[in-house]
Amino acid sequence: MKFKLHQLEFELEGDQKVVIEQFDNFKSFIANDLLPKISVPPLSPVNVTPEIGAKQLTENAGIATAEINDFPALKEVVLRDLPNSETDWILIYACYKTSFGKESFSEQDIKDQYEKTGRSNKSRLANLSNNIKSLLNKKFIKVHNDTQYLIKSDGLDYAYKILEGKSTTKSSTKKSKKDSKEETESKMQSARRDNRSIVKVNKFSLDKQLNLRPDHVESLKEFAAKYHMDSSAKQIVVIVYYLKEILKLPRANANHIYTALDELDIRIPKSLNQIIVNTKAREGWLDYKVTDDINLSMQGRNAIKFDLQRKSK
Repeated sequence: MKFKLHQLEFELEGDQKVVIEQFDNFKSFIANDLLPKISVPPLSPVNVTPEIGAKQLTENAGIATAEINDFPALKEVVLRDLPNSETDWILIYACYKTSFGKESFSEQDIKDQYEKTGRSNKSRLANLSNNIKSLLNKKFIKVHNDTQYLIKSDGLDYAYKILEGKSTTKSSTKKSKKDSKEETESKMQSARRDNRSIVKVNKFSLDKQLNLRPDHVESLKEFAAKYHMDSSAKQIVVIVYYLKEILKLPRANANHIYTALDELDIRIPKSLNQIIVNTKAREGWLDYKVTDDINLSMQGRNAIKFDLQRKSK
């Protein structure tokens, strides 16, 4: 699918149903979230042309897509072992470090990501420069200055495939005893540093005690029907506002949000926990330290009162 916005042209490829859905999300993001904040002429009708075998997105389009898509937490990527090679891992580390191409990164940033995920060992660090050169040769990244690199649109596209479990790099099945020993020691050190229980990804349950159709105030469906909730973040902030400001719950948690999404007949996303994190980190609408006690930030209250588009009666 190809479409044009002023002087910018974008193309999407993939399953037709998914492409159309992502295009609708992107169009809504441009019209409702981006244009009001920048000086750009009003959005003219979008010209959409289906096309088989569409080319990859331009760099700007790739970054915009990263803003509206939901990605698994880096810890989940490690647990699922999605990358097939060390160049795959370095590209994924770079994407998470730069918020998917919004900033530059350095070799030290990648070393920090190795430590953070418990995958650091002497062999990987020794080969880091060569693996970065490999990414440069593949045109997945480019040099920014003497120490910094930038992710190119082809790199972003391939990173998305890795996160979908579609890495095209052949996995290395041969490991030296030294490599295996260092990896085991690294994982043991990581486990000792973090002795907290590992929470299973997206393990949520319906809260049967949560009454979303109370007699004394409007129901969640009635409240949510007032707003255009055309993104996951908007769905989350409307739900949390209802839980905290309408139902006056002392503590709102992730299971409450899961239950509310089910009540609204909204498809539960695969990475609900990450979406909650994104609503806090990217939009600034939530305020919490743990997902057992989620609160609205001042920006979140303002979003409901002033920013979110209301449906006409």
